[in-house]
Amino acid sequence: MKKIILFSFFLLTFTAGFSFAEKSSASVNMDYLSKAKREKYVEDFSYVPRRNYNTGKQIRDMGRRLGAEVRYQAEENKTDYPFSSGYPDYKYKASRVYSSGSKSGADVVYIGRRARVGTFKNLNRVISGYIERAYGISMADADQIALKVCYWNTNHYNDASYFKKNFDPRVSEVFRSRTKSIGLSRSYKDWQPARVVIPFTIVKEIVPEVKEPLKPVEEKPAEVAEPVEEKPVVETPEPVEVQPEPAYEAPVSKTRSQNMSEQAQEEESFFQKHKTLLVCGIIGLLLLLIILFAVVRGSRRD
Repeated sequence: MKKIILFSFFLLTFTAGFSFAEKSSASVNMDYLSKAKREKYVEDFSYVPRRNYNTGKQIRDMGRRLGAEVRYQAEENKTDYPFSSGYPDYKYKASRVYSSGSKSGADVVYIGRRARVGTFKNLNRVISGYIERAYGISMADADQIALKVCYWNTNHYNDASYFKKNFDPRVSEVFRSRTKSIGLSRSYKDWQPARVVIPFTIVKEIVPEVKEPLKPVEEKPAEVAEPVEEKPVVETPEPVEVQPEPAYEAPVSKTRSQNMSEQAQEEESFFQKHKTLLVCGIIGLLLLLIILFAVVRGSRRD
């Protein structure tokens, strides 16, 4: 029972640090797009001058900048009318219209007169880049949704009554001063200017907000009896037998007689080594003296 009470107390302390808030985000309304039928478009495959050429990524990034700005205005700035002029601003623009009552809301992407988009592939890249950043989804998913968005807009091209019936009136009014057409034509010649409608719905999420948790009540520690001081027991160390160090032995010096004996041995060794030379030298000297004696005696007789 005590464990259950303690667990409940800590659980209450932990969860008291949270409060819950409602967060709203937009999501593409697939109820409309799921009914889209495939379309075939007339495209422009003529030569594009190098000064007007853009890579696939550059074209996609134009849509991404639009979508990122609209999402920022909607979720961070909480603007009632999120809008993006894009870059370059004379090519593309975008605006978000929230739903009112039973009518749906939608994002409207405006394709300017100087956009120079002539192929469906590039047009789909712009819309995909917008959806990717405006709704925070992957590029692969955005490509599939963008394809349905374009088909759906072509299915209802310039169908003013359809958009008026299903969407907030402002959807039909956004960028109307720039072009009266709404939806997407089958021919690239009518894409500049044009308005592409992307239906969306608001998704509300319950998100916990962290607050400072309640501080638990500090419990006073139980009183503990003071310990009795005990005198330490002194143990007498056992005697250690000390081994005596060996006595130092001085080196014995050689005596004089030993030195003389060694010297005599060295002299005898020297005499033995040079004995033959000495004998030969003496014999040679005697022969020399005999020869000299003979020569002197011969000279006297003459």
